[in-house]
Amino acid sequence: MMLTITCDSCGETYRVDSAKIKGERARVKCKRCQNTILVLKPKPDDEGAVESMPPFGGHDEVSSSGAAAKAETAPGEKLSFESKKVRFGLAFKVIILMLIVSLVPLAIFGGMTFREGAKRIEADTEVQMAQIAQGLAIQVEEWLDKNVRVLNAAARLPEIVSMDRARQEPVLKVIGQEYPWTYLVFTVGLDGMNVARNDDKSLINYADRSYYKDVVAGKPVAWQTLISRTNNKPALVVSVPIKSGEKIVGVMAAGMTIDDISKNVATWKRGNTGFAFMVDEKGKVVAHQLNQYVVSEKNLSSHPLVSAFKQKKEPITLNFVNEEGRASLGHVRGNTYGWALAVQQENDDVFETLRRLQFLALLLLGLTVILVILIAWVSARRVTKPIMTLTKAAEQMSLGNLELKIDIRSKDEIGLLAQAITRMQTSLRMALDRLRQRL
Repeated sequence: MMLTITCDSCGETYRVDSAKIKGERARVKCKRCQNTILVLKPKPDDEGAVESMPPFGGHDEVSSSGAAAKAETAPGEKLSFESKKVRFGLAFKVIILMLIVSLVPLAIFGGMTFREGAKRIEADTEVQMAQIAQGLAIQVEEWLDKNVRVLNAAARLPEIVSMDRARQEPVLKVIGQEYPWTYLVFTVGLDGMNVARNDDKSLINYADRSYYKDVVAGKPVAWQTLISRTNNKPALVVSVPIKSGEKIVGVMAAGMTIDDISKNVATWKRGNTGFAFMVDEKGKVVAHQLNQYVVSEKNLSSHPLVSAFKQKKEPITLNFVNEEGRASLGHVRGNTYGWALAVQQENDDVFETLRRLQFLALLLLGLTVILVILIAWVSARRVTKPIMTLTKAAEQMSLGNLELKIDIRSKDEIGLLAQAITRMQTSLRMALDRLRQRL
């Protein structure tokens, strides 16, 4: 049976063979205006009625909502049947909306919090490093000052000024006993030859030692880090002038083991990578966690912290790349002797606590995403399920099934919509009955 359909948007008329309609209905797209036309296939017992009984529009036409005109098609031309599908359903939109509403503010707040937390941790670490470096430097400086004061006091004693070995040795032995960290206390004449010493060993020529040369040249205090000839261990030798009036008559010196002045520096640690080290005015290592650096008198003048200190001659905090190529944070300061004491720690270690908190936050965020999706899905299904039920009911009504029972008992807006469709179903059934009675 041929059906005549008219597009209610542009008025174009088509003839469609009902035998080509698969199922109870089909959708046809108007070739002129691209409007979708709903075509209902007549039932076998109604075929005659369809030919003789005009529908509500006054002729056997089926129309749908309008659209803009584009192309013209000749009557009787083949038309394509399409079923319209929902691309982005309500459930999908609800999930996206809930994710945006719940997660975007949380992500912004978390990002700002972690950024401020990183700044605060870095600032606190810089302050702590500065305080630690200052404390260690003060300890070392006080220890050196104490030894220098002892040497200056002893150098003014008549026994020492006499430059007589017999008179000097008892004083030197007493100093060695009272200050056990000094493994050697000795005097040197202006010719560089050892005059007296506290260990009763053979006299040695010290003319090649820089601490001797500096004092003879007029420096009030001189020092040198070296490998001791006495015990073949890393040592620090401090020397002061022996004066008779204003004239220098000799040099008094004391050799001290590095361990005694560096144990607090070399053993300081913070986290997994934080450590301290100290170099003398020439950049040679005085104290370090790696003992081989001390034994070999490694020169760290090129170290970023030491290099920065030599340039500015003041305390400085610096971000730099360490020997292993890792980003690090460090602080360096000097003492009155021109030595540099530095502390450093890798950034990954500094921000370890923040990184753990960030991991927990991301884990919580992931769980929140899952929870939001589940809640949104359940909520959307509770909304979309009755809507789909009403949609199917409306489609059945459009196919002429006016006896379908709509069983939705919601007391919200969807329930009101269901009641309205039920009333419309009743009205259509009554109108159709009246129309049939007239025919």
